[in-house]
Amino acid sequence: MWQTQLIQHLSSQTEAIEAVLDVVKRQREALKEGRLELLSDLMHELDRAQRQASVEESLRAALVSKIASEQGCDPTLEALVSISGENRDELISVGKALRKTVTKAQSEIQILGTLVDESKTLNEMMINEWRRLGSISTEVSSLDLKG
Repeated sequence: MWQTQLIQHLSSQTEAIEAVLDVVKRQREALKEGRLELLSDLMHELDRAQRQASVEESLRAALVSKIASEQGCDPTLEALVSISGENRDELISVGKALRKTVTKAQSEIQILGTLVDESKTLNEMMINEWRRLGSISTEVSSLDLKG
């Protein structure tokens, strides 16, 4: 039945987004701890996880459109739940789990963005300070200290 297939797709999409969430959390921790050497590998891992999540989203969207067309309803979870019959509770449960995971991922990505901005600002401040110190060093070295 279509309910079982939809439940499987929603679960797969949730797992894919959880994989993205895991990598984003590890990126956040690496930034907080100053472990910048890990970020390159994590960026590649995030790219793979995001591509998989995108594939899962496309598969879910196509399935929902197909089911909605066949059942004569809107392509929304609420509409599908209303006609799902015996698998209603499980469909509601996996739908809620997906929404919760998406919300968590959005929050973590926002936090990571803030940390990246803060890191960028700190780096710019440090570069400016080094430039300032470099110009002071040049001025000091040109002093005549012979007496």
